[in-house]
Amino acid sequence: MQSLSEEEKYVREYLSKIKFHRKFTVPANNSRGPLAVSYAIAGIEDGDDVPTILFCGGMFGSRWQAAYLNWLAEKEGVRVLFLDRPGFGASTPVPLQDRISTFLEASALLLSRLKIPHVAVASHSAGTMYSLNFLSAYPDLLYPKYATLTLLAPWVHPSNSSVSLLHAASLLPNPLLNHWNGLMGFIINSINPKLDSSGGAITGFSSMFKFPSSKQKTEQTKKEEDEKVMKGYGVSKDVKKELDKLIFKYAFAEQSVGANEEARLCLKSQGSNWAAWEDCEGLVERTKQVWEERSTGPDGEIVEEKRLSVTVNFSEEDFMIGAKGKKYFEQLWAQENCGKGVVVEMTQEKGTNHDSLADASNGAIRALFQRAKTAWQNNK
Repeated sequence: MQSLSEEEKYVREYLSKIKFHRKFTVPANNSRGPLAVSYAIAGIEDGDDVPTILFCGGMFGSRWQAAYLNWLAEKEGVRVLFLDRPGFGASTPVPLQDRISTFLEASALLLSRLKIPHVAVASHSAGTMYSLNFLSAYPDLLYPKYATLTLLAPWVHPSNSSVSLLHAASLLPNPLLNHWNGLMGFIINSINPKLDSSGGAITGFSSMFKFPSSKQKTEQTKKEEDEKVMKGYGVSKDVKKELDKLIFKYAFAEQSVGANEEARLCLKSQGSNWAAWEDCEGLVERTKQVWEERSTGPDGEIVEEKRLSVTVNFSEEDFMIGAKGKKYFEQLWAQENCGKGVVVEMTQEKGTNHDSLADASNGAIRALFQRAKTAWQNNK
């Protein structure tokens, strides 16, 4: 039997931390039984007076993303909550039409159980549908002052992006999507294990068909990459490589059938819809109305600290939504559409793609943590 390397020993012990494997139950109601929910915490684990972020990960992000952001979150003094959506980890599968409402109910219940009164909200990729529905359903759970919503590489439906691969996927027969999680698990763990850490299997899939760069990495480039990993994750590049390997292995060893339903939801197949975000223009208009009302003082003037801050971070290259999808989202959330109660900031992170934008080694995550800390400090 081959002995484990020091990197393997470290990563196995690290991933066994209880903070990455928590569970609770959503009580039964008149229409369904009780629902199990697994979740993880990155950063500061306990305490109600801690800057907290509810993070809605991408299609394959699940709670395992907490393991990637944990070191930086601890260093920055924030807490980040990641729920396994239905059909991932130990979370009970639900019908496709109940995915968003179940996530909303579970999220609000978790905050109540942890005695967390307010949060900053963030999402990556497919998590956009969940974060915007949370914003619509629970504006009172955002910080009363300096409320903040961060959208990293937001998901755009293929009808508005015309990305060819995803448009083709939307035309696939429904039975083929029953094996989406198995296909992605095979690709990640067997064919192309060097995917980005945010759980973006589709971008990894696309990279299989790209020719590698002929440019050789210089010693300086390698040194810079090592320093970047250490700055974001607090470990060497060799440990990070082992972390990638085991997280993907563990994630797909667990229940992952939720990915099949996530694919259907992203594509709006099988009659699914995005709830409050189904009418995209309508949600932006309602957000404008709600936050103008919430931020208007007794004298009729806007109180700046009570406005909602929406930060949209785009990657430099985004295979998932393309240039057309980016332009669509920019126009949708243009400041003139959002009124006086919402402040919109849009940025593009140089040197990133759809998945790597959510890496701890890139600036968008660190900036997210700083916004959450600012909101928390101004509400004390």
